[in-house]
Amino acid sequence: MRTIFLFLAFFCVFGNAFAQMLPGAKPEVAPMADSTGKPILMDFSIKLTGIKDANMPYSVFSSRPLMVYYYSPHCPHCQKGYPGVQQLAREYEQKGLTAITISVGNVNRRDILMFMEQHNASLPFFQDAEQEFGKKYGDGYVPRLYLVSPDGKVTRYTSTDSDGLKDLRVDIDKLLGIKK
Repeated sequence: MRTIFLFLAFFCVFGNAFAQMLPGAKPEVAPMADSTGKPILMDFSIKLTGIKDANMPYSVFSSRPLMVYYYSPHCPHCQKGYPGVQQLAREYEQKGLTAITISVGNVNRRDILMFMEQHNASLPFFQDAEQEFGKKYGDGYVPRLYLVSPDGKVTRYTSTDSDGLKDLRVDIDKLLGIKK
């Protein structure tokens, strides 16, 4: 009985991550909504700490198309996914998309700076020191991408591999009104 319980607990915690690794698995793309189906809006009053500019408020990114990369500097998947995310951000910057990164709260600033240096990062970096962003928008896994419309509606992307970025690219094009 204990073995069955442990298996079920393990599957509940890691099942989603393993399912997405299966060949042909489609990454989850989900507009975020509450239990009534009402869209969840981005809360730009969440206290985030700027890494290079500690005084930069998160609120300066409201009312514009925004892509958020939520990550941990210690996560191998986050390290692998960041270059593609940064490339996508650079590609769409001139078309009106702003991109930022938010680190999970339980890491020190030095680790974030090291991540930035290793990846020659050019995006604004924040830390969710009080873990408000993670509690409100996270699902317990990293990396995660969020696309936020100017009216604050949030869509979460669970994959930063090439297929996940293709889905994100299609949605960015729609958000920015780019016809292809």
